[in-house]
Formats: sequence, structure tokens, C-alpha cells
Amino acid sequence: MLTIETLLLCLGAYLWGSLSPSYFIARWRWDIDLRRYGSGNVGSTNLGEQLGLAWKLAAGLADVLKGLAPPLVARWLGFDLTTVVLAGLATLVGHNWSLYLGFKGGRGIAVTLGVLCIWEFRLVLFLLVCFALPHVLGWGGLISMVALALLAPAAWSLQAPLPVIAGSALIAALVALKRLEANRLPLPVDLKERLAVLWRRLWLDRDVPPDQPWEKRGRF
Repeated sequence: MLTIETLLLCLGAYLWGSLSPSYFIARWRWDIDLRRYGSGNVGSTNLGEQLGLAWKLAAGLADVLKGLAPPLVARWLGFDLTTVVLAGLATLVGHNWSLYLGFKGGRGIAVTLGVLCIWEFRLVLFLLVCFALPHVLGWGGLISMVALALLAPAAWSLQAPLPVIAGSALIAALVALKRLEANRLPLPVDLKERLAVLWRRLWLDRDVPPDQPWEKRGRF
């Protein structure tokens, strides 16, 4: 049963998650709106394409800590596991649909790692192993989505509590929804091409085929 305290905690987690280190760094460093550059994603990957690896790592670490904080606070305050899971999900929603950025945001991968540090650390190790594969195969967008789709089955196989299994499934759904929505980038008029773009968004995290520039494009 939801209580006023739980709702207030989740609201605070959403507002906290809405803070975007990548957006602020891009504004401070180059005075650019990250939503109008590269992939249009307000996250550490797009920031790294525009400003370099050091900034990507800094923003990624900040996002991990951002995801970690609300569920950790919920645990410290003595809330039950369901509330701890809800706090993490609210943080992810804030990151992906930031109140301060016109409900635009990032994809939430780094935030997810931070959330899982509190929910079930073994799931962090599972994702890190999966995310290491793109360095070998070069299919970052595809492998990250497949890994997230397998997150709930992995939680079940690890005999994680039911709220963590359900939360893991919701994480995959939220990231998939964000990929499809893509910060409201326009879709082609032609139905066949529109479906092709949505398919690429979901599995490759890009609107164009792999052999065409996307993340590395400048202002659009």
C-alpha cells in the first residue's frame, strides 16, 4: 500500500533524477544544448561524442551516483524493499524524462547501474559483463538492450526478491520506451520507413543504419 511518505520519497527521487550532469557539463564547457547535438540524447555517451572521453566518464560516474542515492536514502530511512525499488524507478524516470529539460533526457544506463547497486549488486556485475561485449563485437546499442531485456530473468535466476525482479523488468521497459520515443525526434511519414526507424531505435539506439553517421553528427 502506498503511503504519503512513499509518494513524497518517489517525488523527491524523480526531481533528483531530473538533474542532468551531461546537460550541465555541455552548457558549462561549450555552451551547447546537448539535445540539439549528436544523437540528441542527454546522457554521458552523447556528451562523450561531443566533448571527449574524460567528460563522458565524469558524467557517467555522476549518473551512477545519482541513481544510487534515492534507493540508498530509502533504505537508510527504513523503508521496505518495495519502496526502495520504487525510489530507484522514480530516479530513472526523472533521468529519462527530466522535468527541467522539457521531459527530455538520457537512456538511463548509468543510472540503472547506480540503482542496481542498492537493489542487487550481482545484477550490476551481470550488466557490466554484457556491456564489455561491445568492445569486442562493436554492437553497443544492440547488446545493451538485449542485456536489459535479460535483466529480470537474471534477477529471477539469482533468486532476487520479487520487487527486484519486477523492478528489473520495469527498467527494461522504461529504457525501451525511451529509445522508441527518442526525445520526440520526428519520424518519417512513410509507414514502412517509420517502422524501420522504430526498430533501429529499439535495438540499435539510432534512427539511421549502422553505416551512416548518427552519434558523431554535429548540431541538427
